[in-house]
Amino acid sequence: MLTLGLEGTAHTTSASILDEKQIYSMVSRTYKPEKGGINPREAANFHFENVVDVIHTAIKESGFSENDIEMVGFSKGPGLPPSLKITAVAARAMALKLHIPIVGVNHPLGHIEIGRRETGANDPVMLYVSGGNTQIIAHKNGRYRVFGETLDIGIGNMLDKIARDMGFPFPGGPEIERMALNGSRLLDLPYSVNGMDCSFSGIYTAAKNLLKKGESENDVSFSIQEISFSMLVETLERALYTSGKNEILLAGGVARNSRLKEMISRMADDLEIRVFETPEKYCMDNGAMIGQAAILTYNNFGSQKIEDTAIDQMYRIDEVNTPWVSEMNIIYSNRGAESVITEGKFHDYDSIVKERIRKSYRNVELDLKLRNKRMKNEIVMLHRMMEAGINVPAVFSINEDRVSFEMEKIHGTQASNIEKMDKKLLEEIAESVSKLHERDIIHGDLTLNNMIIHDNTLYILDPSMGKISKTVTDKAYDIRLLKESMISIYGSEPYDRFEEIYRKMSETSNEVINVLHDIEKRRRYA
Repeated sequence: MLTLGLEGTAHTTSASILDEKQIYSMVSRTYKPEKGGINPREAANFHFENVVDVIHTAIKESGFSENDIEMVGFSKGPGLPPSLKITAVAARAMALKLHIPIVGVNHPLGHIEIGRRETGANDPVMLYVSGGNTQIIAHKNGRYRVFGETLDIGIGNMLDKIARDMGFPFPGGPEIERMALNGSRLLDLPYSVNGMDCSFSGIYTAAKNLLKKGESENDVSFSIQEISFSMLVETLERALYTSGKNEILLAGGVARNSRLKEMISRMADDLEIRVFETPEKYCMDNGAMIGQAAILTYNNFGSQKIEDTAIDQMYRIDEVNTPWVSEMNIIYSNRGAESVITEGKFHDYDSIVKERIRKSYRNVELDLKLRNKRMKNEIVMLHRMMEAGINVPAVFSINEDRVSFEMEKIHGTQASNIEKMDKKLLEEIAESVSKLHERDIIHGDLTLNNMIIHDNTLYILDPSMGKISKTVTDKAYDIRLLKESMISIYGSEPYDRFEEIYRKMSETSNEVINVLHDIEKRRRYA
């Protein structure tokens, strides 16, 4: 079906003519502010002035006529509302003028589907990193799920802001990459990972303060890349284990950074999995990706009514059914994103040795610091959890030279591998999590992969990213990780039952869920 794809979520207005066999043309124009970041109203004015000519040029370059077009697809969201509105109006005008079907699609879905089309990736975990977006996405149970994302600003936004402070124009990411090549000293910046989520605003603030203190721009740029990219690769690797995939797909403008690609390649080589890079011309926002998503959507669900094409600036990819994806499910045994597990014996007890493994993609200094910190933190947090009445494995011995420790082996089944989440198990999970939070214990990676059921008893493992915090928001993020894990594997019904049970545990539990809902309402994007 010959399709006109229209993109216009932020700074770029783009049109493409394509069908299932070929992309015939793609024309894009990008708004570049004279100074500072994107001004939404100015970007919309830019779209208004350019969208018609972009469409006409794309049609002309395709070799087809306007009357040959059989469908129009457009970016419904997420994005900047003024830009989205211009694009939607243009799409509706073309649909009405040519009497053809119209389909509004999710913007990140376009990035995934053009990447799959152009690279041959089947069922990948996608790292989507751009100015406004930072997400790790994989397909589970009929939809793409967000396994991890930024908790504040996109990584591209962070790079642009610090570059702007150094006096460089938008986009600033390429300047940071250039200066990082001449840096060598790893400066102290926050390493902010929460399960499979990241936070970049703290890195920006700390880097800005380092510049004010006189640190070189080269070393600041080097440190920003080494630390923020390590965060991305760590969470990406964790998502591979959690989702059971063995392919990686890169998309978004920041995915063009050579250092980030090098780090991902090293991680993938260690795991013996394939990395697919979306071709550079389709890495940035473009009409072809929207057209591809529209074709797949139309072939499975048909056209939309004009009255159903309203924009949605918070349109999340996990709201979209995608039955055309054939899922895979790889089981990674005896290792995780950060460690290797070896079985053994400690006197008469079955044991496992958990060794924090060297990550070849990470800066050596940073890697050793993280491995030691997390090993020690895990041991301390296991002790605190045991004091709180949570079933955890007993720690037997520590080997600081190997960054490893030996602990009790818990025989049983991971909560992520059981057939059904019944009411009794959900009650036990809710009770255990409530006990943790009542004592201000934040697990930090509260997923079903870190829970084992043995003799109808729940054990909670691996609090290496945990901490003590009285903040309700930290507790809400704990629940958010559990929610994403539970929904991605078992659907929404078990989580809804868990939440209902957890709410009743205490006043604090009820407040935590209320804060979680507030957080989800104000999420930046999908």
